[in-house]
Amino acid sequence: MKSLRKKPILLLILGILVLLLFIAVMGVDLAKLLDLFYSSDKRFFALAYVFDIGFMFFYALAWYYLVKIIEDKITYRDAVIATLMGWFSDMLVPAAFIAGEVVRLYYLKRKYNVEISKAMATVLIHRVLSAFAFVFFILLGLIYIIIGRRSLSTDVIIQALLFAFLTGIVTFIGLTIIVRVELFEKWSIKIFDKLCKYLKRLRLERYRKYVEEWIVSFKRSVLLIRAKKLNIVIGFIFLIIQWTCGILIPYSFFLAVKSPVSFWILALAYPMYGVIDNIPLAIPGNAGLLDVAMISTFILLGISRETAIAVTLLVRMVIVLFEALFTGTVTMIYAPEIFEGFNLKEFREKIFYLKRMIEETEPPQ
Repeated sequence: MKSLRKKPILLLILGILVLLLFIAVMGVDLAKLLDLFYSSDKRFFALAYVFDIGFMFFYALAWYYLVKIIEDKITYRDAVIATLMGWFSDMLVPAAFIAGEVVRLYYLKRKYNVEISKAMATVLIHRVLSAFAFVFFILLGLIYIIIGRRSLSTDVIIQALLFAFLTGIVTFIGLTIIVRVELFEKWSIKIFDKLCKYLKRLRLERYRKYVEEWIVSFKRSVLLIRAKKLNIVIGFIFLIIQWTCGILIPYSFFLAVKSPVSFWILALAYPMYGVIDNIPLAIPGNAGLLDVAMISTFILLGISRETAIAVTLLVRMVIVLFEALFTGTVTMIYAPEIFEGFNLKEFREKIFYLKRMIEETEPPQ
């Protein structure tokens, strides 16, 4: 167990070492880098922090309008608290934002007694809308480059198109579940029946009734949300504003170091880090590797090495250190109330037991 606890720390150190090695290999002028920090306009620093708060709060606001459909008693305050607690969980447990979704669902269950299956529809639709907003900004960035006939590294354009394509696939799957939820219900039951045959030792057939009820509840929630198109549109608008705030974070820091970069160029590049950050590398905050990706992209945009590193480090101070402190404080204040009675040790033992049972189960002859 101790080795499991040490693993994230070791990976964090490894990620930072990779970043330091990358900076050393590039042959950065440290004097120039330090001068960029010293001579920067600190007023834009405060602006970047304001935009980051907007980035988190508009994300919560979009989800609030979806949850409002299935639970009209929810307050925006609770939507924000649940979102920030989930945000902090994602920083502690890098697992493609799955940990944060679990926390949001658990919060709704404890605070409003909303069934997990019912609330999952809001999370799924929220993520699909966020992905649409992501692709929207990449396409706007590409249109800006084409219309303005700007020269840009082919590598950046290829990266942007690749990320847009991968996000499009995931979005298509999520959208298919939403639009063809009846088909999802049918195939989910079939897949569960197959698992029952394959994992006979676990005797999963005992839970078939509960699985059916869970899927039916999820389907009803999806149909209910689909009927409230205005809420979906409002949620999407707030996610557009959220991404705008996110792009304005590096935009502010480029202004601070007196090397302005077009908002639309950043609209093409910056959303890609949202996809990279979703890759479950098991490194807290994806430290080091995400920084290298960000620096590399900025350099490909024609930005000097020192400026690229300076802005990347400043951005990471906001989206990692500040967000960890801010969301961590919210979590420490409200987690005791929400997770009262939750036995983490017992839950962990059940997970390890289930994993062991699956590993020991032999496939049918």
